[in-house]
Amino acid sequence: MRNVRTPFAFLLLASAVETPIYAALDFTTLQGADGVQLSVVQTGNRQGPAILFIHGFSQSYLCWEKQLSDPRLKMRFHLIALDLRGHGASGKPSDAAAYGGEAWAGDIAAVIAATSERRPLVVAWSMGGSVLSSYIKRNGISHISGINLIGSSFVWTSVQFGPRDPYYRARVTMFEQMQSNDILVNMTGTRAFVSMLTAKPLAAQEADILLTYNMLTPAYVRRIIVAKSSAQHDFDDVTPQVTVPVLITFGTDDKLAPYQNAINTKRALPAARLSAYQGIGHAPFLEAPERFNRELEEFAVAASVRQ
Repeated sequence: MRNVRTPFAFLLLASAVETPIYAALDFTTLQGADGVQLSVVQTGNRQGPAILFIHGFSQSYLCWEKQLSDPRLKMRFHLIALDLRGHGASGKPSDAAAYGGEAWAGDIAAVIAATSERRPLVVAWSMGGSVLSSYIKRNGISHISGINLIGSSFVWTSVQFGPRDPYYRARVTMFEQMQSNDILVNMTGTRAFVSMLTAKPLAAQEADILLTYNMLTPAYVRRIIVAKSSAQHDFDDVTPQVTVPVLITFGTDDKLAPYQNAINTKRALPAARLSAYQGIGHAPFLEAPERFNRELEEFAVAASVRQ
């Protein structure tokens, strides 16, 4: 495993933002499943309980900036985040077989083995929940101390957003554009995607940063992931294996995932806690970071006591 202090994502964004977070991050590259190179970042208290962050579709470790730079979280926890394969500064294989359950599971297993001496709490956002589900199905739950699902679910509802939903046509157009090889068309769709992540518009600079690292995911990677996601969900038979504490974080005004998914997961896991963010969208950790970080800290402390 080699140290990398100036990853491509950092160089691309350096002119867009200046923040103390970058000086405190330790970047490494490790081998995931099939030898794919994964970019991993660590910060915080290496002696403390570990928290592993798994981002969503077309994102990067940078979506967790408000958590990786939080003084209280850094003081108490060993914070770990990765760029999933196909995203950010990680390898981007073009073979469709390089994406899916086996690959996701192998990558997460590799990151946990390389970074965590103790069982980490896993924070999984959106598609990150499917990635985590793939890991649990193939590796069990013994190497995880707890799970925080954000805008994600272990139980998909059959009542998905339909044509009557006001954002239906916009989402269809957006995802089509995000898969285009025409960079201008792709950027138009990606900009719409970024705007749908939150219920209220982000500040211009923050939205520009999100657009930049979302564009690091190539159109061919997006096409592969969307096609596989449409074909099947990798969530079946996971809940019986989930014997660790679970916190379900969900915005009530989520434009990308039905809130019913949160309710269904809570029903399947009665011991789980459901934290509803009223008036918040798909990314509560971006829109309400103070509350999110406080709840994550409390949950992580409780989970670590159980180890």
